[in-house]
Amino acid sequence: MCRSPEFEMLVAHAVTLFPEDTVLSALQVMHRHGAHALPVVDGRDGAWLGEVSQHELHRLSSFAPLARLAEILTAKALASTEEKTAASVPASALLLHTPPPRWLH
Repeated sequence: MCRSPEFEMLVAHAVTLFPEDTVLSALQVMHRHGAHALPVVDGRDGAWLGEVSQHELHRLSSFAPLARLAEILTAKALASTEEKTAASVPASALLLHTPPPRWLH
């Protein structure tokens, strides 16, 4: 596929974050570029791993300013999985007041 030089320049100057960036460093990048959300990409191949918002990073900055974005994306993925799992619990389990099945790791 042939891409225009303008497209290549946009991609070359895209503002992204990396999994090893901290909450504070991500907030600094967002402030510097006036962004409210940014993608987190793999540093080796540029694969999209997720995105973080300024709002969620501000909440985290008060108690985990040095947390890595990889940890945050992992927590978000786990929370999403738990929501989906809880939504798929049969109504009979709710009627019997049994806890939903948990994933074992």
